[in-house]
Amino acid sequence: MKNLSSLLFLISVFLFTVKSTAQNLDNKTLLTIDGTDYDAGTFMKFYFKNIDIVKEEGHKNIDNYLDLYIDYRLKLQQAYSLGLHEKVDYLKEIQSTRSSIAQAFLTDNEVSDKLIKEAYERENKEVNVSHILIKVDRTASPADTLKAWNKIHDIEKELQKGASFSSLARTKSEGPSAGNEGNLGWFGSFKMVYEFENAAFDTKKGSFSKPFRTDFGYHIVFVNDTRPNPGDLTVAHIMTFDKKNAASKTAQERIMEIYEQVQSGKDFKQLAREFSDDGNSAARGGKLNRFGTGGVDEDFANAAFALNKVGDYSEPIKTKYGWHIIKLLEKHPVQSYEDLKKELENRIKKSPRSRKITEGFINKLKTLYNMKSKNTLPKNVYEIVNDTLLLSGKYKFDNQVKGLDQKLFTLRESSFKVEDFLKYVEIKIVKDLQPYPSKKVKLDAYYKEYINEQLMAYHNKNLERDNEEFRFLYNEFKEGFLIFDLIEEKIWNKAKNDSIGLNNYFKSHQEDYKWKRRLDIDLTQNISQEVAEKVREQLIKKVAIDVIKSNLNIDNKTQVMVSSGEVEETYNRLPDNFEIKLGVSSVYHDVGDNFYKVINVKKIKEPTNKTLEEARGSVINAYQQQLEKNWLENLRKGHQIKVSRKVLKKVKKEIEKQLD
Repeated sequence: MKNLSSLLFLISVFLFTVKSTAQNLDNKTLLTIDGTDYDAGTFMKFYFKNIDIVKEEGHKNIDNYLDLYIDYRLKLQQAYSLGLHEKVDYLKEIQSTRSSIAQAFLTDNEVSDKLIKEAYERENKEVNVSHILIKVDRTASPADTLKAWNKIHDIEKELQKGASFSSLARTKSEGPSAGNEGNLGWFGSFKMVYEFENAAFDTKKGSFSKPFRTDFGYHIVFVNDTRPNPGDLTVAHIMTFDKKNAASKTAQERIMEIYEQVQSGKDFKQLAREFSDDGNSAARGGKLNRFGTGGVDEDFANAAFALNKVGDYSEPIKTKYGWHIIKLLEKHPVQSYEDLKKELENRIKKSPRSRKITEGFINKLKTLYNMKSKNTLPKNVYEIVNDTLLLSGKYKFDNQVKGLDQKLFTLRESSFKVEDFLKYVEIKIVKDLQPYPSKKVKLDAYYKEYINEQLMAYHNKNLERDNEEFRFLYNEFKEGFLIFDLIEEKIWNKAKNDSIGLNNYFKSHQEDYKWKRRLDIDLTQNISQEVAEKVREQLIKKVAIDVIKSNLNIDNKTQVMVSSGEVEETYNRLPDNFEIKLGVSSVYHDVGDNFYKVINVKKIKEPTNKTLEEARGSVINAYQQQLEKNWLENLRKGHQIKVSRKVLKKVKKEIEKQLD
C-alpha cells in the first residue's frame, strides 16, 4: 500500500470516530468550485479528524484550514480530469483497501468489547469446580436429547433435596472425572469451553449451577473454591524417578542426596545438568517453560507457587512423575488490561465464544434490514429434498423440481429464493462431514447459516450506503490514493524523468551543490592506545593496510579495523579536533569513543562544484519542491471558487462549541 504519511488530509491507518456535526449543517453548502457544491458537514469531519495531526498551528485556524481544504478539492478535480480514477492500478489498490477496512465494520464491536472485559475479569480469578456430565451429542436425535435432559434434571432434583454432589458425581456422572468425584481442579479463563466457563465463574462458591449444555452433553457444576489468579511462574527443577521394573527404587534416596548438595550452596544449574532424570530440562540447567496453576501437575504447581522469592527452592516433593526440587526463577503477575487487551481479543476471535459476536451482529443486521428474527423454511422445501441423498452428503441441485421460484426472504431490493438456497446446499454439503439425526435438522442448520452469510454479504456490498462512518473513511482512502497518484505524476515522476527541466534547474542553482574539502584517507580504529601507536608506526613506514591488519589481528581477536576511501572534511567519524594535513596523524581519542584513531591522509581535494550526477539525489529533491511550489501557486487559476460566509460563520461557531 502507498505511503501517504507526507500528504495532508490522508489516511490514518486506524479507525476513528467521526465527531458529530450539527444536523442543520450536514447538508449546507459551504464551498462551491466550478459549480460543484461541498457541504459543511464533510468539511467539519475532515477538520476534526486532522486537527491533532496537523503540525503547523496556523493550519488549525479555520480560515487557513479552509484554504487547505479548497486546495485539496482542486487537486481531486485535477486527478479526476486526468482520469487517474480509471487506472487499473488505482482500482486494484482501492478494492484491496476496501476489503481490509471493511472487516472492522462487519462485526459487533460492542459485544466484542464486553467479551474482552469479561475475559480480563476472569483472567484475574481462578475457580476450583466439580461437575456431573450426562453425555449427549449436539446432533443427537430429539429422543436421545430428551433422555439425557431427563437424567440431568433428575440429578438436579436430588441435589436440591440435599444429596451429596461428590457422591452423585462418583455414581452418576458419565465423564472421566467421575472417579475423582467430578473434581476438575483449578482453572482460569479459556481453559474450558465457553458455556462451561460461564457456569463455573457465574456460580457462587459452595453452590451448584442449573443444568447447561455443551458439545459434550448436559452438565451441572459445583464451585468448591475461588482465588485470585497468582499469574505464571518460570522455575527450574531437578527430578529423579524410578524406571519401571527397576531392581532397586532409589529416586527418593537420590533426590535427598541432591537436596543436601543444594543446601550446601552447590550451583543448582550444574546439579540439574549432572543429576536430573528429566533429559529435556537438564541441558538447560533444569529450566522449564513458563506455566500457570492449571498448566502442570497440581502437586508440582502447589509447591512452585508456595515459593515466595526468586532464588528460593522447595524441599523434595513427590508427584505422579517422580521426585522434584523446584527453584523459583521468575514471577509473572497478570498483566494490565491495556497490555492484555489485544491478546485477549485475538484469543476470543479464535475461540467458539466468537460466535456470540457473530450472533450479536447478525441480530443487528436483521433489525437494520427489517428481517424477522426467526425465519423458517417453507414446508415444501423439506419435501423436494431427498432424505437419503441429503444425509449421505450426495445431494445435487435439481432444477426440474417445482417451487424453485418461491421467495424465502428479501433484503430491501434483493430477493432470495428456494433455488438460491438449494444451490447453496449442494456446495456446502461436499465439505460438511458432521452427522445429523434427520433431514429437517440438517436443512434447518444450513438455512440458518445461509441467512447469516447472505446478510453479511449484502451488508458488506452496501456498506457505503448503510454506514456513514465507513462511507467517510473509505472515501478518504480513495481520495487519498488519487492525490498520491496525482502528486506522483505531476511532481515526483516529472522530477525524475524531465531531464531537460532537471538540468536547467541544476544550472541555475549550481552554487548550492559544492563539494566541501575532500580527503582520501585510511581511518584506523584501534582497541587501545598501545595498538594505535603500533599502527601509527607501521603507517609511517608505509606498511600496507592488509599487512598491518594481519600483523595485529591474531588469534581470532580483532584489535584494529580500517576504513579507506574519500570523505568530506565534516565526516562524522573523524575525531572532533582532527587537524587536516597530509600524512599520518597522531593518536586521537574522543571522550565517549571506544576506539583510539589514527588517520593517514593520502590526498586533500579543495572545494569544487559537483556535477549533476554527483548531486542528482539532492537536485531531484529540490526540483520536486520547486515543481510542487509552482503547481500549488497555479492550482486556483481558471477556477470559480465561492465560499458561503453565512455557512462558514455557523461552522466556526459549531467547531468552537465542540472544542470547548
